[in-house]
Amino acid sequence: MTAERFSSTPRGRRARRGFFDRAAPGLARALLGATVTVRSGDGAVRSVRIVEVEAYVRGDPASHAYRGPTRRNRSMFSRPGTLYVYRIHQVVCANLVARRGEAVLLRAGAAEGVPPREASGPGRLCRFLGITIADDGTDVVDGGRVELRLPPVARRSIRTGPRVGIRKAVDRPLRFALADEPAVSRPRLRA
Repeated sequence: MTAERFSSTPRGRRARRGFFDRAAPGLARALLGATVTVRSGDGAVRSVRIVEVEAYVRGDPASHAYRGPTRRNRSMFSRPGTLYVYRIHQVVCANLVARRGEAVLLRAGAAEGVPPREASGPGRLCRFLGITIADDGTDVVDGGRVELRLPPVARRSIRTGPRVGIRKAVDRPLRFALADEPAVSRPRLRA
């Protein structure tokens, strides 16, 4: 990553621990419109406005936490506001921990001056931001590399539908996206 900025300086207040400490569906909705910023060691800063997420709750057979803590998913059982990063099929995906064993998958983001598809989909989003497996366990509340800022203005309407890319509990309406946002991944959520 070269030293470049892909959006204006993030506005809004930084999210504190209490913001994350809630059930995953509530956190998922609240994350829409928030800004995630990642700073690399070489001074590069990349930010996106979150436009699509999926919630993973307790007792959810599609959740990595379903069978309890393991070495791979231990971050899902950390404090609210922890980044849970995992690799699947050579793609890195990032979640923000809500309550213990619950998390929200970051599915898509929008950045100023960047084509919508650049950060659309969980793998592309992580690649764009520079999030790697080494970021697993990062505290976004107090850490310096990754931070989340709450939206300074009211959100637009939210679409809800089933999650994608999973085989279990696919019918649960735990995917949330900002309406009419071009960076939302496919398949698009309809009204």
